[in-house]
Amino acid sequence: MFVPVAPGALALLIEGDPVTIEASDYLGVFCKFFALAIQTCERQRIAVQNLDEVQALQRVATRILKSHDLSEILLLITQEAKQLLSADICGVLLREDDKIVMRRCVGNRSPETANLQMGPGQGLAGLVLAHRKPASVEDYVTSEAISRDFFHLAEAELVRSASAAPLLGRDDIIGVLEVWRRRPSTFTPQDTTRLTALANLTSIALENAELYAGQRRMVEELGQAHEALNQRFDVVRSVSSLTQTLMLLLLQGTGLNAIVSTTSTTLKTDVAIIDRDGTLLAWSGSDRAHGLVAAVAAAVVAQGVATAGLSMTQGGLSWRVQPIFVEGEAVAWILGTLEDAHRSELIELTLTQVAVIAALQRLEQRSASRARSESIDATLWDLLRADETARAAAIDRAADLKLDLEGPMRLYLCELGATVPGSAQSSGSILRQKITRAVETVRGEKARAIALQGISIAVLCSDQALDDAERFAKGLAEAISDGLGGRQVVVGGSSRCHVPRALAIAYREAQIALDVSRQMGKTASVVYDRAGVVGMLLSLRHDVGMRRFLELNLGELLNEEPKQRDLFLQTLRVYFDVNCSHEAASQRLGVHRKTVAHRLGRISDLTGLDLSTHDDRLVADLSLYVFQMLNNGTASGDAEDRRVR
Repeated sequence: MFVPVAPGALALLIEGDPVTIEASDYLGVFCKFFALAIQTCERQRIAVQNLDEVQALQRVATRILKSHDLSEILLLITQEAKQLLSADICGVLLREDDKIVMRRCVGNRSPETANLQMGPGQGLAGLVLAHRKPASVEDYVTSEAISRDFFHLAEAELVRSASAAPLLGRDDIIGVLEVWRRRPSTFTPQDTTRLTALANLTSIALENAELYAGQRRMVEELGQAHEALNQRFDVVRSVSSLTQTLMLLLLQGTGLNAIVSTTSTTLKTDVAIIDRDGTLLAWSGSDRAHGLVAAVAAAVVAQGVATAGLSMTQGGLSWRVQPIFVEGEAVAWILGTLEDAHRSELIELTLTQVAVIAALQRLEQRSASRARSESIDATLWDLLRADETARAAAIDRAADLKLDLEGPMRLYLCELGATVPGSAQSSGSILRQKITRAVETVRGEKARAIALQGISIAVLCSDQALDDAERFAKGLAEAISDGLGGRQVVVGGSSRCHVPRALAIAYREAQIALDVSRQMGKTASVVYDRAGVVGMLLSLRHDVGMRRFLELNLGELLNEEPKQRDLFLQTLRVYFDVNCSHEAASQRLGVHRKTVAHRLGRISDLTGLDLSTHDDRLVADLSLYVFQMLNNGTASGDAEDRRVR
């Protein structure tokens, strides 16, 4: 007799008389007890199974949560999921931007599976990514619930069924956990629960690993920051100590060589200071680096002024270049080699401090030089233009300033034209340096004194022969013009001056020569002795200039005895009146022709004038008129004679 116990699931077959069995009162009770026994066994089986599942999850959780290595976590998850869900393939796909990428896969046959990437809606994992809910398929290839993007891969892997669950982070989905089976099967709700539990554990483990990695990075960064701070502290302490030493040297009045030598010894590197023209001002270091300084200096000068430091390589050595600014103007550069990369920051900071100290030293020198220059300017201009009382005081000040005013001198006045468009305006100190350099370049020796006032420059030098003085004046005008970028410069030089009190006369002569230079309309120079007719005419504007004119042109003739002097002047006057004819002059004077020639030769000897040339005849003729005018039309007179002399 067939007796159902659990309809659709379990029944009994009882041998005997069906009528007797069915009429028995025990049959129903037996069936109920039997059903209860079966249910108890099932519950025990499920309890054991659940216990195994919980223990498996606990084991997985313990192993995962103890690990902080992402690769190890992904390997544990894929192995446990594959085993717990009786799957053939298991993979973890993590989100990168708007897609998910396979980060770990076990059980796969095709390499393409291990490199799987998909976007929202692509394949089963893409479906989970889009909806953020677990999903499964019984037949991957024939299912219409998922896209066909990866059917070829499913066929290669012989996949039949699959299930996937989202890895949910705090704010968004961070990936997908997916398993595949190569046999026909159905993933039960219990399977989905297991997979979801594993996915949640994976999410927690991933976030813990990320937090741990972030914490470890933070610890490492803090350690690095601590180390960097210690290094920076050591650098600052070293720079501070060296700066104090250099400041002490500066206060003791030592020069750049001591500062550079101390810096080089302390840093154990090569250090140099060059001026804006590339000239080496101070050096300390190795012979190898010393041989490269000229090339580095040329490169620095060619590159021009920099508001900040720059680095370059020359001769296989790395160089750090730091400009030295004084009053907003780059006046020099400090160079240092960077052979040790670990000490580059220390060297760069130190060079910056040395640049500041060098700037202070240069500023101190400039201030002292400026004060002295201003004193020299005031003193020299007083010697040239002040009255007798102020001139006498200026001579005393010149002695205090140790200005050399002894022996024959010449004064040169320079006047600067308009600034060339686009050129920089030089400061007074720079202009003075350029003029000093120009004098030394052209003359080969220093000027006795240089004074600036506006666009006028007075240069006082030792006397030279007239031809040399002319060459010097020309070279000075050209050198200053070149140094100022082509700016027009005119120079006028005086005649020889023997004593400081005569510098006022030299000043007027230089002005006259300067007036002549201006007429040329370009960079030019004229010395008073060679100013020609134009100079003579300009020199006759003042009575004092007239007397000086006679002294220059008639020379020793004025020192002859009055009678002899007047005889010579009369002969010269008659000679000019008869158009320079010796025969006509002898007839008018009533003397022999040879006597006239002898007198004219004597006049040439006394005056230095060549009466055979037109220019010197013109000078002599004009000098005669000036002499007669100063002597009220007479050729003699003791009082006037003494005044002229």
